[in-house]
Amino acid sequence: MLNINRLRNDIEYEKIKILNDKLRIENVNLNKELQESKATNWILSQVIKASGTIDSFEGLMKNITDILMGVLGVDTCSIWMKDEKINRYTSYSRSIYNSNEYEIDMCTYFPNDILMIKETKILDRNNKNFSFCKGEDVNSILISPLDDFRTNKRMGVIILEHRNKNFFNKNTKHFFDILSIQLSIAAVNSKLFERVNEITNKDTLTRCYNRKYFEKIISEDLGERDYTLAVFDLDNFKIINDLFGHKKGDDVLVQMSELARQIVRENDGYLIRIGGDEFVIILYKSMEESIDILENIKKSVPNLDIARETGLDVTMTIGVASSQMVDGVDKIFNLADMALIEGKKNNYKNRIHIASI
Repeated sequence: MLNINRLRNDIEYEKIKILNDKLRIENVNLNKELQESKATNWILSQVIKASGTIDSFEGLMKNITDILMGVLGVDTCSIWMKDEKINRYTSYSRSIYNSNEYEIDMCTYFPNDILMIKETKILDRNNKNFSFCKGEDVNSILISPLDDFRTNKRMGVIILEHRNKNFFNKNTKHFFDILSIQLSIAAVNSKLFERVNEITNKDTLTRCYNRKYFEKIISEDLGERDYTLAVFDLDNFKIINDLFGHKKGDDVLVQMSELARQIVRENDGYLIRIGGDEFVIILYKSMEESIDILENIKKSVPNLDIARETGLDVTMTIGVASSQMVDGVDKIFNLADMALIEGKKNNYKNRIHIASI
C-alpha cells in the first residue's frame, strides 16, 4: 500500500513538474511577445514622430533604417523606392556587413513580382537566388509594400533580411502590415514637404537657392564649422542681354548654374542666386581649398557651349572672404562683395579677389 501511495505521489509530482515546465515556457513566450510588442510599439511611435519632424525624404529613410536595424536586430534593412518620373529604383539601406553605415544605391531593374506584392510576406530563401538581397547567407526575408494612397500606386517595398531561418514570425508580419501604412504616409508627406521647400527656397530659373534662403542663412548663421564665402557675377552679362536678348541671357545663367552647382555640391557647399547674374557660394573648406574649387569653376565657364555661341568672353569675377576673418555671415558677405566690387573697379576682371580686413 505504501508503494502504491508513493507511486501515486510520484505520478502527481511528475504531472505538476510537467505543468510547471509548460507554464514556465508559456511565461517565457508571453514575456517574449510582450517585449516584441513593446519594441514594435516603440518603432511605430518613432515613425509617427518622424512624420512630423523630419523635413526630407532621405532624412526619413536614414532614420527609419536605423530604427529598424537597432530594434529588430535584423542583418540588413533596405527600403526600395521607385522613381516617379523615370524607370529607376533607389535603395536606402543599412547592413551589419557594412558596419550599419547608411547607403544609397540606384539601379534600373527590380523584380516586378516583389515590387507588386499585395501584403507583407515572409520568405525562406531555400537556396533561391534573390537579386535584391544585400546581406550574406540570407535565410529569412520579410517584404512589406509601400503605397501612395492618394494615387493608389505602389511606391516601393521594405525588405528585412536575417541569416537564421524562421527569424520572422506572424507577429512581425502583422506589425509590418500596420507600419508600412504609416511609413507610406510619412514618405509621401516628406516628399510633399521637399517640393514645397524647393518652391520656397529655390530660384525658379537656375534651381539654385534663392535670396530668401540666403537671408535665412544670415539670420541663423552657419554653425561652428569654418567656411569660405564667395560672391561672383558674369563680366559681360549685360552685353549678352543687349545683343542677344534676355532669353539668351537666361540660357547662359542656367548652364553656368548647372556647372557651378554640380561642383559646389560635390564639395559640401551651397550655390545661391541673390539677383540677376550675382551669386554666392558657401564652402565648408579652408580658403586655400576653396580658391582651387572656385578656380575650377572660373576656368570652366568660358568653355560652356552657350558661352561659345555668343562669341564673347563670358567670364566671371569673384570676391572671397572666410569665417576666420570676421564673425557673422552678413559681415563675411560684405567683405567678399567689396572685394568683387574693388576688383572690377580696377578693371581686374576674370580673377579671384581675396578680401582684406
